Amino acid sequence: MVQDSDRRLMGKRETDWFRGMAAVMVVLSHYAEWWTWFAQTEGNAETVRLVFSRLGVYGVDIFFLFSGYALVKSLGQERMHPQFIWKRIKNVYIPYFLVVGAIELLSGGFASLHDFWKFANGSDYWYMAVLFIFYIGFIAVYTIVGGKGPRCAAFCIFTYVFTCVLRDRGMQDFWYVSNIAFAMGVVAAEYEDGVKKAVDKAWIPLLAVCTVGMALVVRSGLDENVAVGRTEEQLLWMQTGAAVVWSFLVMLLAAKCRIKEKMLASLGRSSLYIYLTHTYIFMWCVNFLDLELWMRFLVSGAVTVAVSVGCRLVIGWGMKKLARG
Repeated sequence: MVQDSDRRLMGKRETDWFRGMAAVMVVLSHYAEWWTWFAQTEGNAETVRLVFSRLGVYGVDIFFLFSGYALVKSLGQERMHPQFIWKRIKNVYIPYFLVVGAIELLSGGFASLHDFWKFANGSDYWYMAVLFIFYIGFIAVYTIVGGKGPRCAAFCIFTYVFTCVLRDRGMQDFWYVSNIAFAMGVVAAEYEDGVKKAVDKAWIPLLAVCTVGMALVVRSGLDENVAVGRTEEQLLWMQTGAAVVWSFLVMLLAAKCRIKEKMLASLGRSSLYIYLTHTYIFMWCVNFLDLELWMRFLVSGAVTVAVSVGCRLVIGWGMKKLARG
């Protein structure tokens, strides 16, 4: 019997695992930044903190790569259909609305209609806001445009224009540097057969090239948003290049590795909820627990995982009950 991981470029088990790793990377990067609110670091401790703080962008690259890939695979046919749109609403928007809505109410509620609108469109959760726009762009492109080549070209153009708009509006670079990974996921899924054949034939040299590329990126700081003697435009291209190299490396690993470890895969299935809840839970733990600082960080991480898994199970159960009438 042919397994899902053998038919597809990136199997469900592997993508879940990498999503779990991405969730950990994003949380660690935020914790590394928040640590400086309470304690100063220097020497080796500061080096470690800086390393952790740079993980977040790489985590978002992973999320966007697999999100773009999953959209094409989920569509499953030539034209857009209502079931696809409902699935996006059910699996992403409703969980966002319920979880973040509960957090907003626990934090004091909405002071105005404008506050509610910002909540509804994800403005206060930049990753969600960008993801929603990508969903809308994907639905529009795949409703209007037919054929693999034209669709990929149209979506890449959409991604470029969207990125330029975000940059022109003065958004920080983390709003748009990872966007290219989303388009890469879409293209990889559309041309999956050809990409999979190429990966199967030459994955070892490709893996070596990407690994060396990432080593050069990290060593030279090409992924950082500051560098002496480089213009803002040069920094943007360097960061985008780093995202491309990293995304190719993740794609190769997801395609060729058969991962059996279950803990990160479980986190991957709850990664949306981890992203949505970890900031609120961290703030609560830090402000109200009478523990050593490092213990408050540790407890906030553990509680985030427990709450996120619980939210996924409860909301999933509720959606299934709703679907059964």
